[in-house]
Amino acid sequence: MTSNPEVLGAISRATQRPGMHPRSDIREPNWRFWELRNINMHRVVGLATEDRQFTGASDLGREIRMVLQRNFKRAWWRGIAYGVVVELSAVSLAADDLKMLVDVRENEKGDLQWVVLVSSDARTVLGVHTWIEGLLSPVYRDVLQALAAGGYHVASVKREKDGLLKFLTAVADVDVAIQSLGTRKKLFSDFREPDLAGENSATERS
Repeated sequence: MTSNPEVLGAISRATQRPGMHPRSDIREPNWRFWELRNINMHRVVGLATEDRQFTGASDLGREIRMVLQRNFKRAWWRGIAYGVVVELSAVSLAADDLKMLVDVRENEKGDLQWVVLVSSDARTVLGVHTWIEGLLSPVYRDVLQALAAGGYHVASVKREKDGLLKFLTAVADVDVAIQSLGTRKKLFSDFREPDLAGENSATERS
């Protein structure tokens, strides 16, 4: 199964905005990569072209993370985050099942911030994005918009913060309100819902 030129073109254009570059030196069967790496930041977008059916979201997630961790290493002084587009012969996973694919907080193996599934045969696209806005978020939106403009039926869902992050946010607000005698200040701003319009977007941690 070869990459659909529409999908490849959409990713190539979307990754130009944050200054990402193709990694043609990586020999991973059925995968292509774009990367941005400097002293403070490491971001990767991957395109996988799969001709097999996955048994479920967990099976797909294991495959994605295994490939990413095999080819990209997280440095101790900087985080690493990923976005992945997967071309499949058919998209048979439900939107709610996809939410488990992305991370809600930083981890030592790198953050999978979004995943997009594309079925060129059915002309359908299903994407899932984590709750936090990051440098790769515009790439996600640009890919979806380009495919929608090309006639694909596009659906997108967001994975909300988990219970721990909601609890930490609530506790931080209460503690600061008490300490400031009623003047509430916002801590853990990166645990809050991003304003996708751009005015109060959460700062990306990794």
